[in-house]
Amino acid sequence: MKTREQAVRALAQTAEDKMLLQQFFDKYEVSQERSYLTHTRFLDLRERTLCVKAARETGITAQTVFWGGYPDAERVMALFLPDYLTAEDAIKPENSPLALLRAEKSPADTLSHRDYLGALMGLGIERAVVGDIVLHDDGAELFVTEDMAEFILMNFLRAGRKRVMLSQIALTDFRSPEVNEEDGEGSVASLRLDSVAALIFRLSRAQMQERIDKGTVFLNQMQCLKPDADVAPGDRITVRGLGRARIVELGGVSRKGRQFVRYARSV
Repeated sequence: MKTREQAVRALAQTAEDKMLLQQFFDKYEVSQERSYLTHTRFLDLRERTLCVKAARETGITAQTVFWGGYPDAERVMALFLPDYLTAEDAIKPENSPLALLRAEKSPADTLSHRDYLGALMGLGIERAVVGDIVLHDDGAELFVTEDMAEFILMNFLRAGRKRVMLSQIALTDFRSPEVNEEDGEGSVASLRLDSVAALIFRLSRAQMQERIDKGTVFLNQMQCLKPDADVAPGDRITVRGLGRARIVELGGVSRKGRQFVRYARSV
């Protein structure tokens, strides 16, 4: 196992990475020394990947839970567990450092994720205090840090120039995202990440390799920098700026040795 300092040196590529990992370990140490639940801010997929690796390399995975309010959340916090809390206890509403806000809009208005996020950023708050924004026909549900909920409730009045009614609701009242998917299929030379993702998102393999090299491709919510990473049924692929997809099924092999793939892409 690596020490905290060794892990930071090995994983941090930028000054921002170093600061993130230092804060990650600081929160963990406070939790263990003072015996109460601590947490980071909301992490995006790349930050989450760094923190997962940091936990693994220093042997603290048993005391760390990544949670964003529901199982498939993209933006999550790292929760650090004292000895008396299990992972299941940590994500219970009574222990959670998250708050859930519901924004209701007029049926005649159409608001996008960008509209809601832009309105929140317009309040002068940091992106790190906002988790997933889940759209519904009648509005949206927004995960935020508990300490910012009251401020947002008092000041969030409009999104995309449209009036919204904001209220805080119980975490247990969260409504799962309404997933719209488009089925597709095709064949690839091999079940490498670059090949499969290129098929799904209609890019050349070279273009997908470039995106992987830039760190904008995620496999099962973890940044993946390996173009030759294996892809299996049930895996989820996210490409920043292009969307998400999941592998439904791997079919047979063609006469030319190509592997058939069935997938569902979010639309």
